[in-house]
Amino acid sequence: MSEHGFENQLKNRRKEARLSQTALAEQVGVSRQAILAIEAGRNVPSTRLALRIAYSLGCGIEEIFRLAADGGIGARLAPSAEGDAGGSRVALGRVGDRWVAHRLPAHASSAADGIITSEGSGADVTVRPLGTTTQLRQNVLVAGCAPLLGALADRVDRRFRDARVTWLSAGNRRAMELLGAGLVHVAGLHRSSDDPDGDTAAAARRALPDQRLLVANLTRWRQGLVVRAGNPLGITGGADLLREGVRVVRREAGSGAHDLAARLVAEAGGGAPDDSGPLAANHRDVARLVHWGAADVGIAIESAALAEGLDFVPITEERFDLVLPADHTSKSPVPRLIETLDDPDFRAEMAHVPGYDGSLSGQVTTVDAA
Repeated sequence: MSEHGFENQLKNRRKEARLSQTALAEQVGVSRQAILAIEAGRNVPSTRLALRIAYSLGCGIEEIFRLAADGGIGARLAPSAEGDAGGSRVALGRVGDRWVAHRLPAHASSAADGIITSEGSGADVTVRPLGTTTQLRQNVLVAGCAPLLGALADRVDRRFRDARVTWLSAGNRRAMELLGAGLVHVAGLHRSSDDPDGDTAAAARRALPDQRLLVANLTRWRQGLVVRAGNPLGITGGADLLREGVRVVRREAGSGAHDLAARLVAEAGGGAPDDSGPLAANHRDVARLVHWGAADVGIAIESAALAEGLDFVPITEERFDLVLPADHTSKSPVPRLIETLDDPDFRAEMAHVPGYDGSLSGQVTTVDAA
């Protein structure tokens, strides 16, 4: 921060553009000492000079210069997942006409968009942004359980300067609840072709009956039973989840894995698997718990089993789709996410990740309001 209560990212932006202070000074018609003084915070550029600098660096003026943060921005805080209180670091995004904050896990390695400085009544919080509001408006909040969302987020970040994606890990039910409450831009939802409750479009319409939605396919995969290498217990189907002594990884209610477990148990004659097994937060957690010997079996996608060198017993084929209100596609930066589903580089990458089928990736279906 400068002595004038003015912040700038000129040095960082200049280096990203691979320009020396002298080269930038020549482009905007000032001395090198003037650029040095601005970067050091000793001088504030005129509006004319600030515009010239932004033009030379190929970015918006607010990406370089801004007033020093004061009391922060007001945001609505999304409820944390069960068992995950998180900390004061948050991901931020502008959904509709309001700012939304999601607590990051306390030990998350990803960079935060802001820090909660005060919490009011209800879900209202004040956040100190760690970046410009222009940058934060470019953030697309996506809730879902597909590990491939991480690669998709990275691809958007690399391909576009005016958009980025933050992936918030969430099961089916939680992702759709966040979307329905206006706390994310996009929700991930996976359904099997033989699900008695219907396909993704039907599930999306039930969750958000009053909105016109778009359903865009990300991938298809197989979901089934993850077991130790060699399958020493001979686990082959849902009945084995009820076998005495078999330790089963649990997933949260409303997740696709939890729903599939309930179906398998019902088809095997009813009852319930041992609920003393460890609770996993996602597909990779399921595989890790089996790999570490904390459990004998869990339900997850094939790619998670392959990543841990485990055996996999396929149960059902599913498609994982991205669900979003249709009106989001007319507002930047959400369209960038949909565009990336058709990106040849993203498709090429997905083709080399075991356990995923990208043949329908980018296929979009419109779901009219009920």
